[in-house]
Amino acid sequence: MIWNEIRDLLSSDSRDILGVMSGTSADGLELAIVNCSGSGKYMKVKLLEHSSVQFESRFHDEIVRTFDPSLSGVDRVNRMNFLIGKRHADAIKSFLDRTEVKVEAIAYHGQTVYHDPAMHATLQIGEADIVSSETGLPVVFDFRKKDMVFGGEGAPIIPYFDWIYFKSGIYAVNLGGIANVTYVAEKLEDVKAFDTGPANCLIDLVAKTYFNMEFDEGGKIAAGGSVDSEILDVLIERDRKYFERQPPKSTGREVYNKAFLEGISASSPENLVRTLVRFSVFQLVQSINSYLPLGKRIVVTGGGALNPVMIEDLKLLSGLDVEVPDKTFLQAKEAMGIAVLAQEFFNGVEANVPSVTGARKRVVLGKLALP
Repeated sequence: MIWNEIRDLLSSDSRDILGVMSGTSADGLELAIVNCSGSGKYMKVKLLEHSSVQFESRFHDEIVRTFDPSLSGVDRVNRMNFLIGKRHADAIKSFLDRTEVKVEAIAYHGQTVYHDPAMHATLQIGEADIVSSETGLPVVFDFRKKDMVFGGEGAPIIPYFDWIYFKSGIYAVNLGGIANVTYVAEKLEDVKAFDTGPANCLIDLVAKTYFNMEFDEGGKIAAGGSVDSEILDVLIERDRKYFERQPPKSTGREVYNKAFLEGISASSPENLVRTLVRFSVFQLVQSINSYLPLGKRIVVTGGGALNPVMIEDLKLLSGLDVEVPDKTFLQAKEAMGIAVLAQEFFNGVEANVPSVTGARKRVVLGKLALP
């Protein structure tokens, strides 16, 4: 990549960008080729192609172990930075080989291994120089840190996309490893969003421990269990400190892990999974009711949108219309959001949302790796 080509990319108004997202579940990649045209509220965002990549169990477990300070040190983080970058690059190259779209740049989130908003620090790994060198494309990465430098939480990171893509009055909910919600307002400064607690990360942990499954596919385990009200009360109490924190706030696997479930004993693992589903949705709905303006309906994306037990709980507890988009969009949405952030990087436009993160000002997000 020569500087003349970068200059052409910067001067363009419309770009075909590959968004790459690996969330807190760490079970794979979402790849979305997005045509982004323009900037700000009037940006046109069109999904051109999408692919989901599932990691094998061994690699997934290696990533998850990197999250755990008791199992992971700087040597492991250093090694995994390059290993993840190589595995991600291989998946990206395979996708690019199959598409006829001429992708101009990659928007690369990387894998969050530790997020510490209290210290205004976060770490995403997956070496961007490997991705750029292997693909021959410029890579925009490290979208969270600049917001944190200016006092923000660095998360959630997708509300800017939500503001562009959805109509005002919508609750845009993503049920990944962690649950988050965006209240979409007409003006960017009125947008509110935050992490509400776990969505699937605790459920995945129990599914792996008792059933040797990476996740509860289709909610089948939860459907075979019942809510244990006593355990639910214990979980709600354990989460009280985070729930009662006023937004802006964000969280992650640093909190919702094996230690969070220590001492929890259900009559069956199915009942525990079912209770964890109810707990995740209860905290989400209570957070919406406590901290956000009155909205019109809920649009759900992320892996939890494919769990009918979770969706039924959301309908029951919220009393609102709950929309689950087509499977392609609900899986591609966050990768599309990362592509939008890269579009604004090339536009030189600030894409953080201080009303969401608490940052002192709006800033351009991202860094650039060249092949």
